[in-house]
Order: sequence, then structure tokens, then C-alpha cells
Amino acid sequence: MNTAEFNSQGNSIGECGMFRRREGFAVSACSRATSMAAGLRVAVVLLGLSAMMSARGEEQAPAVPTPSKVLAGVVKQAIPMNPQRTLWLDRQKKAVYVQSHVVLTAGLLEMLCCPAGTKEHESILASPCPPQLVHAALLALGAETGKPAEFGDSFRPPQGEKLELTLFWENEQGKLQQQDARQWIRTATRRYFVVPLETLPPDLKLPEESDLKYDAQRRELLHYSVLDAAQARQLQQLSVDPPFRRAIDALRDASQPQPLRAEWIFVGSAFQVDPETGKQYYLADGGDFICVANFPSAMIDVAMLSSASDDSRGFEANSDVVPPLGTPVLIKIQRTKDLKPGDKKQSPETNP
Repeated sequence: MNTAEFNSQGNSIGECGMFRRREGFAVSACSRATSMAAGLRVAVVLLGLSAMMSARGEEQAPAVPTPSKVLAGVVKQAIPMNPQRTLWLDRQKKAVYVQSHVVLTAGLLEMLCCPAGTKEHESILASPCPPQLVHAALLALGAETGKPAEFGDSFRPPQGEKLELTLFWENEQGKLQQQDARQWIRTATRRYFVVPLETLPPDLKLPEESDLKYDAQRRELLHYSVLDAAQARQLQQLSVDPPFRRAIDALRDASQPQPLRAEWIFVGSAFQVDPETGKQYYLADGGDFICVANFPSAMIDVAMLSSASDDSRGFEANSDVVPPLGTPVLIKIQRTKDLKPGDKKQSPETNP
């Protein structure tokens, strides 16, 4: 592959200013513009890259479930973009489709989808398709890369073109299902929820086995995990004190899980160069494909501050809707601006 040609559409490596350092490699942080003509050129390069990867044996990714005939119908009008048929491009619908499968149904998240063999312990989906190929396919549709999140003295959220992600899978009855990808992600519930409370009622002693705690030093009332309505009513029976009862109501409201509402954006990741070997790597291929926590190496990120720290990760898999482990899933990626006037922009709170 002509890397310079790919890089002219992505995070370029050589002739730009500003370089970050990450893990001993030089990483470019240059901005760039994408034209439709250049995108078409990248599509040709994409096919050449796929052939090269097959020749080197890189198609031997971890085994993944084979998509069913039902899912095959979703991409019947699309063009397969690699020999492994894990990536499709539909110019009429202006969409990219990526093969994946469910690898996690419950737990804290950093990713919606990671490359197979990387971050399955914190990602709902894994895909055998390298993210750099998906990047190139989006460029072929005219998408423009943005800028990753920046951390330092102040946080700068990731920037980029808005994307719509839709998930397709076959249910146990053999029927095709589709859902806004954000519906599979919800705010984390396996943590403490906190509200201010000046003091506990003097006659109240919290049960030792309760998930309700009081921090006298910080003057905060805490509850671990979701506090449902029945539990809240039971706790309010402990005292008639109005501030305490209001604090219980606040904890109940704050602890209810909510779907991810932030927009997906095309950040574009970056290349890194090993100064000793000169070999170039696309950072997102290492795991950071479709992220729900901010990473400088993300290819697709959420347009908000979202921590990857273990003690403050904000999202988890929505176990109420994610299908069983191993379920094949097609990820449909579109630019928001390419949605037709008749198309209703999806809400994370609906199942189209």
C-alpha cells in the first residue's frame, strides 16, 4: 500500500509539523482535508491493501461466527471490500458495513467494538476487520477525519464528522433485528451514587448490610448500584426527616441507567512509526476501534468527556438488550449528513 496516499486522507506522518510521543514512537497530529475524488482513489488502494494482507497471511484472525443468510441479505447490494468479506461498501445507501460478533454481554466498557484478539474484556463486539480498512472505506464515502481527545491542563473533547451506527443481528426466531448502537450501551451501574446530605437524622442508624452509606467527613449519602422504587420506599421508612427522604429520592433518580446519548464521531486515529525498523502502524488496529472512552488512538469516538480509568468509567454493556455471546452482528456506519430527508435520525431510546 502507498502509505503516503492513505495518509494524505488520514493522520499524516512525514511532512507535517507537531508530533506527539507515544510508547517510544512518533505520532502525527496533523489535520487534513478529504475530497470525494481522493476518497475514490483510497477505495482502490483499499483493495490493494486487502490483497497484500491476505498474501502475508494476516487474514488468519481469531475464528469468528459466520453471518447467517438473514444478515447476508442486509449487504446483498453492497460491494465486499476485502477477500475475507468482513467489510462492505454500499455507495447507493452511502454506508459501510463491518462484520462483528458479541464477545461481552455485561461489564464496564471502553469500546463498543474492538479488533478481534485485542480488548474483548471491555468491548461488546469484536471484528475480524482491521480498523484501518474501515477508515479507508469511510474516506471513500467522502468522510473527513477529525482530531482525537486531548488531555493535559484542560480537556479538549474529540472532534470529527458525526456518524450514525446501526446494529443488525438475527434473533432466536430467525428474524432480522436492528437497533441504534447506543441502545446497547448504558451508564454504569456498578458504582457508588452520591448526593449531598448535611447530616444523618440523629435517631437513624443505617443497617450494616445495607448498600446505603453515609460519609460524615464529606457530608454525602452514597448508595451502591441501582436503587429501585421499592428499595427507596423501604429506606425512607427508616426516618421521617425531610432532607434524608429527599436525598433518597435523589439517589433513586441518579442511579437509573440511561442509554448513551452522545454522538459518534470519526476521529481517524493515527499512524505511529517505529524509528528502529521504520515500520508504520495504524494505532486503532491495536484495539481502539469504536470507543466509548476517549483515547488519542481512537478511530471512532464519542463527542464527550468519557474516562477510561477503572474507577470512573462511565458506561457498561446493556445486558437487557445485548444478544447472547457469539451472535454475529453487522455494524452499519453512515455519515449523519448522508441520511436522506425521509430517514428519521435514530434515537438511542427507540428500537427501529
